[in-house]
Amino acid sequence: MRNFSRNFLRLLEVGTFLAVMNGTVAHAQYGASPSQTSLFFDDLRNRSIQTAPAGAGVRGGEAEYDYDRGVYTGTSEDRDMGERMTSAQARAAQREMGQPTVRSGSAAFAARSAGDYTNYSGQYSAPNTFFAPTYVSDPYLQGRRNLRLGGVNVGFGLYGGVEYNDNVTRAHEDPQSDIIGTLMLNIDANYQVTKNNRLTLTTAIGVDHYFNHPDLSPYGNDLVLNVLPGSALAFDMKIGPVFVVLYDRVSVRPAVRNEFALSSNQIFGVFQNDAGMAAMWAINSDLSLSINYMHSNAIAMEDQFAIFDRNTDSVHGTLAWSPDHTWTLGLEGGVTFTTYPEGFNNDGTLLNAGLFFSTPIGNSTFLRIGAGYQSFSFDAPPEIKVSESDVLAADRTVTQYGNLIANLTQRRDDLARSGGDTTSLDRQIEKAVADQVTAQTIAGQRRTSRENALNANTQDANDLDDYYYNVTVSNQLNARVSQVLSFGHESSLNNISNFITADYVTYGVGYAAWRGGIVSASGYFEDAKMSGGRQAEDLTQYGMDVYVSHQLNSRIRLGAGYHWGQTDSSVQNIEYWRSIDPSLPSRDFTQQAFSFDISYALSRKFNIGLGYRYFMTDADSDLNDFDQSRIIFAGTYNF
Repeated sequence: MRNFSRNFLRLLEVGTFLAVMNGTVAHAQYGASPSQTSLFFDDLRNRSIQTAPAGAGVRGGEAEYDYDRGVYTGTSEDRDMGERMTSAQARAAQREMGQPTVRSGSAAFAARSAGDYTNYSGQYSAPNTFFAPTYVSDPYLQGRRNLRLGGVNVGFGLYGGVEYNDNVTRAHEDPQSDIIGTLMLNIDANYQVTKNNRLTLTTAIGVDHYFNHPDLSPYGNDLVLNVLPGSALAFDMKIGPVFVVLYDRVSVRPAVRNEFALSSNQIFGVFQNDAGMAAMWAINSDLSLSINYMHSNAIAMEDQFAIFDRNTDSVHGTLAWSPDHTWTLGLEGGVTFTTYPEGFNNDGTLLNAGLFFSTPIGNSTFLRIGAGYQSFSFDAPPEIKVSESDVLAADRTVTQYGNLIANLTQRRDDLARSGGDTTSLDRQIEKAVADQVTAQTIAGQRRTSRENALNANTQDANDLDDYYYNVTVSNQLNARVSQVLSFGHESSLNNISNFITADYVTYGVGYAAWRGGIVSASGYFEDAKMSGGRQAEDLTQYGMDVYVSHQLNSRIRLGAGYHWGQTDSSVQNIEYWRSIDPSLPSRDFTQQAFSFDISYALSRKFNIGLGYRYFMTDADSDLNDFDQSRIIFAGTYNF
């Protein structure tokens, strides 16, 4: 997919900053991860109080960079007490250098979010809300629309890009190059049905085309359909004191079969549909109750990956108490029912319950803490009818016949040398050979039957009873410096095991160092352990990102970035992994990436840009080493 090209354009338009700077916690999954579920209710609360449509859909409390003054605006004097801070650059950047994408060579996937199909599984948080796509062609629309069709306000933006990629498959030897074209339409529309009822559509939809090797595209061959996460049709209404939103959220995008994404065959296309109804009831001026029901379907675009199809039904809610409308204390919790039609993963029931507390600290710092208990229970893996002892018994029978044949053959040879009659022994040998062939067939059938049964399921029989916590501290130190720290411990669904438990820390700081110049830096650490099963793998990942951008004038922007990341792997079932990867146990790797950008605003509506990316991956196994260079020319036009 051309997720990278999309993010590149965002870099070109308004410069790069950290996606982690938006003040949200890191990704996992709605309904499984308490931190991600809590973000939905933050979005619901913000949506209910908006007097204008969401526009770009970035979480509230924005600190935008003022080029003329060389500082961030939207400081504590300009926002409501307790409103979280983000930056316009955060919404534009999506932390591209540390954000793994299919065409990019980045392998910096977050292990804790490999099973999340609702967003991209990067180490840093996305700045977009649940109800808006991860890319908008003009992040400064701010709810304004450029067309009005009857009573419908519509904003259109068009993106086009051409990329040269010298190693599409990220191969160690014989790399395949290609030219990839991308076209994408961004639509942001709303219709005010009545004073309290509004219909909105936000989406970014488009196609990719691989000109030389369509067969190398992640899915779709000639035309690869992309509907970006966050694309949603929603109907807002107010019934007395209750705010209600009906929504249908759709995406078509690549996903990864696990977080160790050095191999291109670990990427597959997935269609995700989230349909639901959320309600927020202001019980009184201090107390509010929010509830959301959501049904989700995730369907792989290719038959070979149908084992990852997943259906979920979840009911979650929060009860928030804010007596002075600055700090908030509340309860959070819910239940999610997960089913896997193909049976590769085990159906399960996920429960979580806890407390959350959020408060401003002074005028420039905001703190949010959530903590509680998670309980995941899964169906047992299907019974393996052929046991290991059955296979070993069949192998022993084959060996016994082999020994018998050898013994009979020796006796026959001895008898023949003495001139005796060997007819009887010949018949015995013939029968023993026939019986051995039958035994070999039975042994092979048992071994194949057992192996097929084992491969048809993760073979993970583990449940979860564990604590969780997540902490986010966002701080705007002054008009030039903004920073965010997030850390936590929680579990979420995984693709190749029942669940995965991770401890994580991310930190980002942005500094308006000079007029027109922004320096941003971020780092991450994640220690993740899969629950079990044949393919289970424990991962420790850490890295850093630096980006410097400079606005030469009102039209020209330059940027340069660097990414470094380390992944240390420890597989839980070394025998299984060695059977499919002889290079084991070495699955560790280091990755570096460099980026350079230049963009030019031809007009207020039309931007063009040129970018270069270089990825260098050094794995312990030389077979996993690869380099990749990419050159992208892109443009956006807002009608």
